[in-house]
Amino acid sequence: MSDLATVSVYTTRSDAEIAKARLEADGIDAIVIADDEGGLNPGFYSRYGVRVVVTPDDLPDARESLGIDVVAVPGEILESMVAHARSAAPLEACGLLAGTGGEIAGIYPMRNLDEAPDRFTLDPAEHFAAWRDATSNGWEIVGSFHSHPDSAPIPSEADLDGGTEPGWVNFIVGVEAGRISVQAWRYEDGAGSPVGIERR
Repeated sequence: MSDLATVSVYTTRSDAEIAKARLEADGIDAIVIADDEGGLNPGFYSRYGVRVVVTPDDLPDARESLGIDVVAVPGEILESMVAHARSAAPLEACGLLAGTGGEIAGIYPMRNLDEAPDRFTLDPAEHFAAWRDATSNGWEIVGSFHSHPDSAPIPSEADLDGGTEPGWVNFIVGVEAGRISVQAWRYEDGAGSPVGIERR
Protein backbone atom coordinates (compact mmCIF):
# COMPACT_ATOMS: atom_id res chain seq x y z
CA MET A 1 0.00 0.00 0.00
CA SER A 2 1.83 3.09 -1.21
CA ASP A 3 -0.93 5.72 -0.93
CA LEU A 4 -2.88 5.36 2.28
CA ALA A 5 -6.04 6.92 3.65
CA THR A 6 -6.95 7.01 7.32
CA VAL A 7 -10.24 5.28 8.05
CA SER A 8 -10.21 6.01 11.77
CA VAL A 9 -8.03 6.96 14.73
CA TYR A 10 -8.18 5.14 18.08
CA THR A 11 -6.73 5.78 21.51
CA THR A 12 -5.72 2.14 22.07
CA ARG A 13 -3.97 -0.33 19.83
CA SER A 14 -6.44 -3.08 20.76
CA ASP A 15 -9.37 -1.02 19.38
CA ALA A 16 -7.42 -0.40 16.18
CA GLU A 17 -6.59 -4.10 15.81
CA ILE A 18 -10.28 -4.99 16.25
CA ALA A 19 -11.18 -2.50 13.50
CA LYS A 20 -8.46 -3.95 11.25
CA ALA A 21 -9.77 -7.49 11.82
CA ARG A 22 -13.32 -6.38 10.99
CA LEU A 23 -12.11 -4.77 7.75
CA GLU A 24 -10.12 -7.82 6.74
CA ALA A 25 -13.14 -10.06 7.45
CA ASP A 26 -14.94 -7.91 4.85
CA GLY A 27 -12.10 -8.37 2.36
CA ILE A 28 -10.50 -4.94 2.90
CA ASP A 29 -6.73 -4.86 3.46
CA ALA A 30 -5.80 -2.55 6.35
CA ILE A 31 -2.72 -1.54 8.31
CA VAL A 32 -2.44 -0.31 11.89
CA ILE A 33 -0.01 2.60 12.31
CA ALA A 34 1.08 3.58 15.81
CA ASP A 35 4.10 5.20 17.43
CA ASP A 36 5.07 3.96 20.86
CA GLU A 37 8.80 4.78 20.65
CA GLY A 38 9.70 1.20 19.86
CA GLY A 39 7.55 -0.16 22.69
CA LEU A 40 9.14 2.13 25.29
CA ASN A 41 6.21 4.49 25.60
CA PRO A 42 2.78 2.91 25.02
CA GLY A 43 1.23 6.04 26.54
CA PHE A 44 1.87 7.77 23.21
CA TYR A 45 -1.28 6.07 21.93
CA SER A 46 -3.61 8.21 24.00
CA ARG A 47 -1.77 11.38 22.96
CA TYR A 48 -1.10 10.69 19.28
CA GLY A 49 -3.60 7.98 18.41
CA VAL A 50 -3.45 4.71 16.54
CA ARG A 51 -4.50 4.96 12.90
CA VAL A 52 -6.13 2.32 10.74
CA VAL A 53 -5.32 2.97 7.09
CA VAL A 54 -6.44 1.53 3.76
CA THR A 55 -6.01 2.41 0.10
CA PRO A 56 -8.01 5.45 -1.02
CA ASP A 57 -10.15 3.22 -3.27
CA ASP A 58 -11.17 1.13 -0.24
CA LEU A 59 -11.97 4.11 1.99
CA PRO A 60 -15.75 4.33 1.36
CA ASP A 61 -16.21 0.57 1.87
CA ALA A 62 -14.00 0.65 4.98
CA ARG A 63 -16.07 3.45 6.53
CA GLU A 64 -19.24 1.52 5.80
CA SER A 65 -17.75 -1.68 7.26
CA LEU A 66 -16.87 0.10 10.52
CA GLY A 67 -20.12 2.07 10.67
CA ILE A 68 -18.32 5.40 10.55
CA ASP A 69 -20.56 8.31 9.64
CA VAL A 70 -19.27 10.94 7.25
CA VAL A 71 -19.60 14.71 7.16
CA ALA A 72 -19.07 16.70 3.96
CA VAL A 73 -16.88 19.80 4.34
CA PRO A 74 -15.86 22.34 1.68
CA GLY A 75 -12.09 22.59 1.34
CA GLU A 76 -12.12 26.31 2.15
CA ILE A 77 -13.76 25.62 5.52
CA LEU A 78 -11.09 23.06 6.41
CA GLU A 79 -8.46 25.59 5.35
CA SER A 80 -10.10 28.25 7.55
CA MET A 81 -9.92 25.91 10.57
CA VAL A 82 -6.22 25.33 9.96
CA ALA A 83 -5.56 29.05 9.40
CA HIS A 84 -7.33 29.95 12.66
CA ALA A 85 -5.34 27.27 14.51
CA ARG A 86 -2.08 28.69 13.14
CA SER A 87 -3.01 32.25 14.05
CA ALA A 88 -3.91 31.28 17.64
CA ALA A 89 -0.84 29.10 18.30
CA PRO A 90 0.56 28.35 20.82
CA LEU A 91 -2.94 28.70 22.36
CA GLU A 92 -5.92 26.57 21.39
CA ALA A 93 -8.08 28.03 18.65
CA CYS A 94 -11.82 27.45 18.66
CA GLY A 95 -15.03 28.16 16.80
CA LEU A 96 -18.39 26.88 15.62
CA LEU A 97 -19.62 25.21 12.45
CA ALA A 98 -23.00 25.51 10.78
CA GLY A 99 -24.80 23.54 8.12
CA THR A 100 -27.66 21.20 7.38
CA GLY A 101 -27.85 17.44 7.51
CA GLY A 102 -24.43 15.90 7.05
CA GLU A 103 -22.83 18.90 5.39
CA ILE A 104 -20.89 21.83 6.86
CA ALA A 105 -21.72 25.11 5.13
CA GLY A 106 -20.36 27.86 7.41
CA ILE A 107 -17.54 28.47 9.86
CA TYR A 108 -17.27 30.93 12.75
CA PRO A 109 -13.73 31.31 14.14
CA MET A 110 -13.91 32.64 17.71
CA ARG A 111 -11.85 33.91 20.56
CA ASN A 112 -10.75 31.41 23.20
CA LEU A 113 -11.72 33.03 26.49
CA ASP A 114 -9.41 30.66 28.38
CA GLU A 115 -6.35 31.84 26.41
CA ALA A 116 -4.79 28.44 27.17
CA PRO A 117 -2.86 25.83 25.16
CA ASP A 118 -4.91 22.88 26.47
CA ARG A 119 -8.54 23.99 26.75
CA PHE A 120 -11.00 26.47 25.31
CA THR A 121 -14.17 28.36 26.14
CA LEU A 122 -16.22 30.04 23.42
CA ASP A 123 -17.19 33.68 23.83
CA PRO A 124 -20.98 33.70 24.55
CA ALA A 125 -21.53 36.92 22.57
CA GLU A 126 -19.71 35.48 19.55
CA HIS A 127 -21.64 32.23 19.97
CA PHE A 128 -24.95 34.12 19.85
CA ALA A 129 -23.83 36.13 16.80
CA ALA A 130 -22.88 32.90 15.03
CA TRP A 131 -26.26 31.37 15.84
CA ARG A 132 -28.07 34.43 14.46
CA ASP A 133 -26.01 34.43 11.26
CA ALA A 134 -26.47 30.67 10.77
CA THR A 135 -30.23 30.99 11.27
CA SER A 136 -30.43 33.84 8.75
CA ASN A 137 -28.76 31.52 6.20
CA GLY A 138 -31.14 28.64 6.92
CA TRP A 139 -28.45 26.65 8.76
CA GLU A 140 -28.12 25.20 12.23
CA ILE A 141 -25.08 25.17 14.47
CA VAL A 142 -24.01 21.55 13.92
CA GLY A 143 -20.55 21.43 15.46
CA SER A 144 -17.44 23.00 16.84
CA PHE A 145 -13.73 23.02 16.08
CA HIS A 146 -10.62 23.63 18.12
CA SER A 147 -6.92 22.98 17.90
CA HIS A 148 -4.35 20.92 19.76
CA PRO A 149 -1.23 23.06 19.27
CA ASP A 150 1.22 20.27 20.16
CA SER A 151 -0.62 16.97 19.88
CA ALA A 152 -2.68 14.81 17.56
CA PRO A 153 -6.35 15.48 16.80
CA ILE A 154 -7.51 12.97 19.43
CA PRO A 155 -10.11 14.10 22.00
CA SER A 156 -8.59 14.87 25.39
CA GLU A 157 -10.41 14.27 28.67
CA ALA A 158 -11.19 18.00 28.76
CA ASP A 159 -12.70 17.74 25.26
CA LEU A 160 -14.87 14.76 26.19
CA ASP A 161 -16.04 16.48 29.37
CA GLY A 162 -16.44 19.86 27.68
CA GLY A 163 -20.18 19.77 27.24
CA THR A 164 -20.68 20.22 23.48
CA GLU A 165 -24.18 19.52 22.26
CA PRO A 166 -25.17 15.88 21.69
CA GLY A 167 -25.05 15.07 18.00
CA TRP A 168 -22.58 17.82 17.14
CA VAL A 169 -19.56 16.94 15.05
CA ASN A 170 -16.37 18.16 16.73
CA PHE A 171 -13.32 18.87 14.59
CA ILE A 172 -9.83 18.94 16.05
CA VAL A 173 -6.87 20.48 14.22
CA GLY A 174 -3.81 18.68 15.58
CA VAL A 175 -0.13 19.45 15.24
CA GLU A 176 2.27 16.50 15.58
CA ALA A 177 5.97 16.98 14.89
CA GLY A 178 5.16 20.03 12.79
CA ARG A 179 2.54 18.19 10.71
CA ILE A 180 -1.05 19.43 10.74
CA SER A 181 -3.96 17.01 10.49
CA VAL A 182 -7.70 17.31 11.05
CA GLN A 183 -10.03 14.68 12.53
CA ALA A 184 -13.73 14.81 13.39
CA TRP A 185 -15.53 13.19 16.33
CA ARG A 186 -18.88 12.85 17.99
CA TYR A 187 -18.86 12.76 21.79
CA GLU A 188 -21.25 10.63 23.77
CA ASP A 189 -21.12 9.36 27.34
CA GLY A 190 -17.52 10.47 27.81
CA ALA A 191 -16.22 8.73 24.67
CA GLY A 192 -15.34 9.89 21.17
CA SER A 193 -16.56 8.18 17.99
CA PRO A 194 -14.67 9.02 14.79
CA VAL A 195 -16.43 10.76 11.92
CA GLY A 196 -15.15 10.55 8.36
CA ILE A 197 -14.40 13.82 6.56
CA GLU A 198 -15.42 14.08 2.92
CA ARG A 199 -13.70 17.12 1.41
CA ARG A 200 -15.88 18.92 -1.13
